[in-house]
Amino acid sequence: MASELTYRGGAASPSAGAAGAAGEYSSPKPASSKPLAWLPRAARYAAAEHRPLFALVGMLVAAAIFCLAAPSGSGSGTAAPYSSSGRVSGALTRFSVDPAAHNPGRQFVAGKVPLGLKRKGLRVLVTGGAGFVGSHLVDRLVARGDSVIVVDNLFTGRKENVMHHFGNPNFEMIRHDVVEPILLEVDQIYHLACPASPVHYKYNPVKTIKTNVVGTLNMLGLAKRIGARFLLTSTSEVYGDPLQHPQVETYWGNVNPIGVRSCYDEGKRTAETLTMDYHRGANLEVRIARIFNTYGPRMCIDDGRVVSNFVAQALRKEPLTVYGDGKQTRSFQYVSDLVESFTAKYLGC
Repeated sequence: MASELTYRGGAASPSAGAAGAAGEYSSPKPASSKPLAWLPRAARYAAAEHRPLFALVGMLVAAAIFCLAAPSGSGSGTAAPYSSSGRVSGALTRFSVDPAAHNPGRQFVAGKVPLGLKRKGLRVLVTGGAGFVGSHLVDRLVARGDSVIVVDNLFTGRKENVMHHFGNPNFEMIRHDVVEPILLEVDQIYHLACPASPVHYKYNPVKTIKTNVVGTLNMLGLAKRIGARFLLTSTSEVYGDPLQHPQVETYWGNVNPIGVRSCYDEGKRTAETLTMDYHRGANLEVRIARIFNTYGPRMCIDDGRVVSNFVAQALRKEPLTVYGDGKQTRSFQYVSDLVESFTAKYLGC
């Protein structure tokens, strides 16, 4: 029986005669010497397909494009070198950096600040951010381009105060009580969480002092752990029933430690103590703002404070109530001015 295998060699098959008799013989390829037989098979294939030629042309084209795109030594994209006098030599100094950067007389030739020098947005945590003062602070921080996280248990705060930020990718709200620890990654912490009006902080005095002490301790621990700058909003109540008018920061106050307002007064005093201890002991960067009487939009009409009491009585067409003999003095500030002080340069926040 004839073999059905076709011989692929360069010479005649030994069985060529038998295969030819059966009519199934394929004529073998003529023997010829292969060029570059001494090269590996892959190299012979590349040479046969002219691959090196194409690679060489590609490298030449790339080199030509690079040479054309590179600025010349006299172009405007190259900063001139510094001279020994500290000034930049050469006519084109638009993007060069002058060592005398604090010289107010020196300005960029172009009137626009390069995009790379724009202020980087910060990640900011605001505890009590849904409250009266906190919500205005959140407005200011979001407006300047920061990413804001609000932590509030909504005891006195209201969602309506920050609802206009819902859907903003730079805003997030977490319903959480600062008495319980929380782990977040931020650059700055504004600690405002605490009921501030007599009606609210007297409602649950133990909870009030826990918020001031345990809540502040938790936020200071968070600031220490992540290296965040910390601002505590304290109060004029740390002066108690002051004997000095007006009060200066060096005045230690006249406080009743066992009165019905002590949960707030002593709580804030303890919060200040903790803040300064973290500053001295842990080298934490801190700020303390003692807030006096503040008024403005989003105040609770029934919070028991002077301005809200006057407004509520006026709306009800009732006589305005003045406590004491009427000779006492008070300082008042609008809420936007207070928030401005929080973010001002001298506070560094």
